[in-house]
Amino acid sequence: MDKKDKIKWISVVLLAFVAIDLWNGNTYHYTNVASMLYLAFVILVILGILFLDRQNYKKFTTSFSVIAIGFVVVFIIGGLMSSKIFNAKSYANVIGPVKQVEFADLYSSDHQIEMSYVDKESAILAAEKKVGELSDLSSRFELDVAEFSQINYQGEMVRIAPFQYTDIFKEYLNFGAGVPYYVIVNTGEGNLNAQAEIVTLDEPMKYYPGAPLQYDLHRHVAMRHKFSYIDDWFFEIDDAGHPFWVVQGITKRVGLWGAKDMNNLIVVDAVTGETTNYGLDEIPEWVDSVYPTDMLMDQAKSHYTLKGGYFNSIFQQQGVMAVDSDEGAYNYVSIDDEIYIFAGIRPIKLDSSSTTGLLFMNRRTGEAMELSLPGVSLTSAQDTAVGSIQEKGYVPTTPTLQNVGGFPTYVMSLKDQSGVVRGLAYVNYQDYTKSAVGDTPAQTEKVYLSVMGSQTGLVPSDVETITGTLTDVRQVMIDGNTHYLFKVEGKDTIYQASLILDDRLAFMNAGTTITFEATQTKVTKVISLQ
Repeated sequence: MDKKDKIKWISVVLLAFVAIDLWNGNTYHYTNVASMLYLAFVILVILGILFLDRQNYKKFTTSFSVIAIGFVVVFIIGGLMSSKIFNAKSYANVIGPVKQVEFADLYSSDHQIEMSYVDKESAILAAEKKVGELSDLSSRFELDVAEFSQINYQGEMVRIAPFQYTDIFKEYLNFGAGVPYYVIVNTGEGNLNAQAEIVTLDEPMKYYPGAPLQYDLHRHVAMRHKFSYIDDWFFEIDDAGHPFWVVQGITKRVGLWGAKDMNNLIVVDAVTGETTNYGLDEIPEWVDSVYPTDMLMDQAKSHYTLKGGYFNSIFQQQGVMAVDSDEGAYNYVSIDDEIYIFAGIRPIKLDSSSTTGLLFMNRRTGEAMELSLPGVSLTSAQDTAVGSIQEKGYVPTTPTLQNVGGFPTYVMSLKDQSGVVRGLAYVNYQDYTKSAVGDTPAQTEKVYLSVMGSQTGLVPSDVETITGTLTDVRQVMIDGNTHYLFKVEGKDTIYQASLILDDRLAFMNAGTTITFEATQTKVTKVISLQ
């Protein structure tokens, strides 16, 4: 092959490389094995063309083989440097220090704990029902359910998702027009069933996954951050409701290619396409989803299996713990306006129905907390709930851990076959035989606390006994149940009591003398009414 032919073929290879690079949105980082293998392949092809000599194939074969073997050696050394066999404790430490916490401290009144009665499937059903009510909208757009995100928005737990065109033809016929809608589903504030709202943007979102050509999110970010290791992304909104894509920039913490961890965050304005690269200590406060669930789970499993060494994790297994990381075996909870994933942990040989503690991992900071408290697993609590409602055919959602009357308690929604929440189930975390079901939170709590009897909870309750004359009484409906708001003479506090608590509440009015117990503003027991 003469010089002119070599230049021609190298040009073809480079043009193909650029075309593939632009279309796929490739990025290149030394900790990304796939990108390094791809670059190595392209370099080998170019070198092969350069060294190709029809007059001396032996020289070509020798030179090319030496270079190829050199690449193979580099990848083998890199793989060994990143191996768990030689770096077990480094893998175990990627999660960082695991803080030990007590249930009484974590679930005390010093922390704001919020859960959602609404799971992802119910949120999607509520959103799709809302979309179906608008025929013009549903003929052109559909929910992008793959991008359903759980976040805290203005102090409330919500799930959000963007819309997408129903097919590729509409997408290209509306090239550059963007998508002007997203849905927000309120899943917090004690809502048993999701409340969906469709938000119409003043300016449409032009940048999203799978958008045509330069508007495709991955392609767009890759063009501007060519040497970042881009992984996954989340859809989020800021406190003003403006849409963004939060794209993970990652690195490897062990050797060259071992132990995936967060390195930076690229925030993309879904409307304008503007990108901002943030270090982990610079992330805006409204961003909730920094660390993906699978990354946190991998780090947790490495921590609990490899801290005693690689061979210990296989043979002796001293101190080796299992993390309940299967779908449905973990859940999310909001603590002080930050989303945590929590999962059971247990000795590797202990039955999966039990736990020796719970691990909480912050999805914003990656910080981990361990609650050392023996109990039952989330799946075991679900099985208990199923046994209580078999005749109705309800299906319990994945449990979340709450403080109910001072007791660590798994709380689940009970859904019918259509996905509508029909009730609740409470199962004691430490003793699964103590459980209750009911139609409302107030009713279920009353039955549950009755089942717990005189047992002492782990969290001391600041119960106050109050006697006084009522100065004002108002009746309100909350979740379809009658509640009373009232004020006592000499106090500014507005107390709340459910009629389910005590039927005598229906007969009180201004001037009634009452003695009751309350935790902050919530009435927990009515002692007397006169």
